[in-house]
Amino acid sequence: SDWEENSNSGNRAYFLKFPELAIINGNQAAHQYLKNGVDLGINGGYKCGIRGEWQIVPSVRISDALFIRRNHKFPRLILNQANAYTTDTMHRVWAKPNCDVNALVASYYNSVSFAFAELSGRSHGGGVLELMPNETENILLPYDAKNSDFLLEIDAMFRAGHKISKILEFTNHRLLIQNAGLSKSDVGLADQIRTKLTNRRLGRANKMID
Repeated sequence: SDWEENSNSGNRAYFLKFPELAIINGNQAAHQYLKNGVDLGINGGYKCGIRGEWQIVPSVRISDALFIRRNHKFPRLILNQANAYTTDTMHRVWAKPNCDVNALVASYYNSVSFAFAELSGRSHGGGVLELMPNETENILLPYDAKNSDFLLEIDAMFRAGHKISKILEFTNHRLLIQNAGLSKSDVGLADQIRTKLTNRRLGRANKMID
């Protein structure tokens, strides 16, 4: 339903995956489509120009979850319930055996993990936070299989437009205090660190979070 909404809204919702030219040799429509791309000079762009065959997009996979590489107020970890194909413009996440991917995604949304994301990543112009794969691996998650119980509620809060501070009030209590056994003072300190680091980063673009 999310994909259909994107498609009906006119967003770029389709991905066309071409094979080698030898495989599509007899398909005139495909050849005409690629000829249009050449006429527009798309094959001469940087990424297309360094490929063996310019129309083949590399590293196309389906993963359990997606971690957004560049972020604004906070980095997002998204469950790929739709089994959508993605390229390496996003970090692909696969759950290990005996790990519930729903619990994994839910476990990420708390002030401790957000603070580690700020500490591990790098800030670019406009306050953009970027995390490379090795930096993403430094983020600590209070994983608990019971955290999967909160994923739908977390998702609903995002869809309803709640501020991240409000969402973290809920997740910090459920994930960190209730399930991980952290004290209220420890959780409060983690949120102070998260807020200070995020505000400092966004302050470069004269924007503050709530």
